[in-house]
Amino acid sequence: MLILSVHLKNIKSHRDTELAFSPGINVLSGPNGVGKSTVFEAIGYALFGVDARDFVSNVDRFLTIGAKRGEISVTFQTGSGETWQASRTVGTPAKWLLAKESGGMFEVEEHSRIEETEARVAELLGLDNGRPLAEQFKLVIGPFQNEFLGPFIIKQPTKRQEAFDEILGIDAWRKTYKGTSALLTAVQEKMKILTVEVTAKQEQLAVLPERESALQTLKTDLSGRELLLKEKAAALAALNRQLEELDSRQKTINALSTEMQILEERVKEGGGKITDQRLRVDEAHAAQKIIEASKAGKEAFERAEEQLKLLRERDQQRRGLEQAIAGLEKESARLTQALGHERAEIEIVAKQLLEEDARLAAASLAARPDPKLVETAAGLPGLRLELEQQRAARSLLEGRRESLLEGKEKLAGGICPFFQEECRNIAGSAPRDVFSVRTTDLERRMKELNTRIEELALLVKEAESAEQELKARSIRLQEIDKQSAAVAERRKMHLERSAGLEKLAAQQATAVETARTRKADLQVFAELDAQIERAEQERLQHQTARDAFNAALKDAQDCDNRNQLLEKMLKLLEELKQQVVAKQAELSLLKEGYQPELHLQARQSKDLHVAETATLRQQITGLGKDRTRLENELIQLQKIKVEIDGRLAEIKAFEEKEKLVKFLRNHVFKNVSAQLSERFREEISLRADRIYRTIAEADEELYWGDNYQIVLRDMAEGVIRERSDDQLSGGQTMSAVVALRLALLQTIGSRIAFFDEPTSNLDVSRRENLAYAFRAIDVGREEVTEHWYDQLFLISHDVAFTEITDQTLQLGE
Repeated sequence: MLILSVHLKNIKSHRDTELAFSPGINVLSGPNGVGKSTVFEAIGYALFGVDARDFVSNVDRFLTIGAKRGEISVTFQTGSGETWQASRTVGTPAKWLLAKESGGMFEVEEHSRIEETEARVAELLGLDNGRPLAEQFKLVIGPFQNEFLGPFIIKQPTKRQEAFDEILGIDAWRKTYKGTSALLTAVQEKMKILTVEVTAKQEQLAVLPERESALQTLKTDLSGRELLLKEKAAALAALNRQLEELDSRQKTINALSTEMQILEERVKEGGGKITDQRLRVDEAHAAQKIIEASKAGKEAFERAEEQLKLLRERDQQRRGLEQAIAGLEKESARLTQALGHERAEIEIVAKQLLEEDARLAAASLAARPDPKLVETAAGLPGLRLELEQQRAARSLLEGRRESLLEGKEKLAGGICPFFQEECRNIAGSAPRDVFSVRTTDLERRMKELNTRIEELALLVKEAESAEQELKARSIRLQEIDKQSAAVAERRKMHLERSAGLEKLAAQQATAVETARTRKADLQVFAELDAQIERAEQERLQHQTARDAFNAALKDAQDCDNRNQLLEKMLKLLEELKQQVVAKQAELSLLKEGYQPELHLQARQSKDLHVAETATLRQQITGLGKDRTRLENELIQLQKIKVEIDGRLAEIKAFEEKEKLVKFLRNHVFKNVSAQLSERFREEISLRADRIYRTIAEADEELYWGDNYQIVLRDMAEGVIRERSDDQLSGGQTMSAVVALRLALLQTIGSRIAFFDEPTSNLDVSRRENLAYAFRAIDVGREEVTEHWYDQLFLISHDVAFTEITDQTLQLGE
């Protein structure tokens, strides 16, 4: 896995910074405050999902002063060779996007939640071990500068153990032991609650025999009342049958009386209708006479109406012809005007095209580049390459000069620059100046390089100006080509327009001839207005006869129907009179067999039986509800009995769980964390010891002891000596921490790591040895450790790392 580049926009001191990294060791160097640590923080934020508030107290302080929004993009390559880019914004709203390179472009992978993005990144980095990416970065992969020593120097053993258990991911067993204490308490409390519930339900179950006895008594009373209800119902049914017969006779009498009244009303109403119908028959006879008198006038009116219809159709034809002639004359005038305008326009466009051709030819000649300009621009890549090489050589010489000056300063004080102690070789005598010649030679070479760099910078500037001029001329020529193509297109349209001029002239002549022909056709309609006037006068003369004929026609045609209806009405009136006589006889016969007093007595007896029956039904319903209530109470009591049995079974199950939890707490969780800690410490100690020996160049064994205490073992006067904590110097502690952190990174499987000022508190010798250790790891030296990482990122001012780094990035230039 490789981080290819990082791009910071509006992040602290970085307005717009992009850095490219190489495989192996990358060293970030530069003066304090230039933003070296910010680069590490940005990678942790965008690639590992670290919260910005872990770096600063307020998210706004993570942004460049004055900026409202920032963005970080990290491009990386997975072990399978795929290239991805993780982008994360700073500010509201914050977005974390993951995109895959495809065809030179990055396509964003859709994720509905930020947790999905984090899981996907962890999978691509090979760190999907169940722990959050941010924790892995902060604790092991890239601890902050002020937390590098972190948990290693915690004095309290318990707190130090908790910190490293969390880093190694084995704190879950210890936390589980503590967490199961609450579980055990919860189980015991649940058993107490169940016991109380069982006691309360047993008290409720004590009334069960009393409720069973009351239910049996109620069932006996209910049976007796149901038997009495059946007797009352039988008597009521007999009364209902008697009443139905009397009600039927009464309804029949009332129905006949109503029918009699209806028939008498119909007879009376029929006499009036017959009188009206006789009047309508007389009206029909009078209408027939009017029809005979006005028939001739009506026929004459219809003949005039038909003639007038034909004349008006011809009038419509004449008007259509007049409109067509007007349209043709208007079109002829329009075509004449368009023909003149088109000829003038064609002449103007032809002149413009000639002028455009001359202008474009002159502009094309002026925009062509001369050979000298092309030659100057072609040398720009070579000049840039040489300038970068000269600058790199100058940076290397500057690093060597700074190392010599530091050694000279220390040697002048009589202190050995390698062992940090008084030099015995020059004891009692003035120190020799062994650095001045080498320093002077380096300064001379740097001066020569500076002179060459200035010359190359001027040449690059001239070549860049030539290149920009070539690009500008190329753009001008492209624009001239576009304008020439546009002129050619206009010339083509001009020729097509000229060809259409003859067609327009032919259309104008055709329109004039057509208008003349149509005017000749209009003479056919010269007498049409007089013919229409005569036909209208004739129609008006016979209109009165036509109106009288139409008004009387309906009554005359209905004469026979009116006579037939009158005869039918007279016959129906006679039948109604006969029905009235028959109904009167039938009503008299029914009234002889009906007694109203007997009918009233039967109704009163029925009402009494209905009231008694309703009372019995209400009593039975009440008793039924009481029975249902008691039965439900018995069902609930039976359920309570079942619940008691269930609660007793639960109490027994919880007693078994209590035994299991106690066993797991006392025999499993309490011991697993310590066993895992011992195994990890042994494995890490073996790797860290080999690294430490390379850094310190001392016959000391580094061992990670109980409670994660740093222990150094050596032989003093034939006896094994162990030193830890305050017995160690700052350099020894820092060397041990660096070795342990490298071993930790290898153990968790991270292919990259970040070190911010790892050489602080180390003397020159240990810094050089640390650099050697990093390079030895990088090339896979077995005496140090196997090559387990793809990239290391370091922030350092130390010259020792200049020789071993794969790439040095100088910030602040």
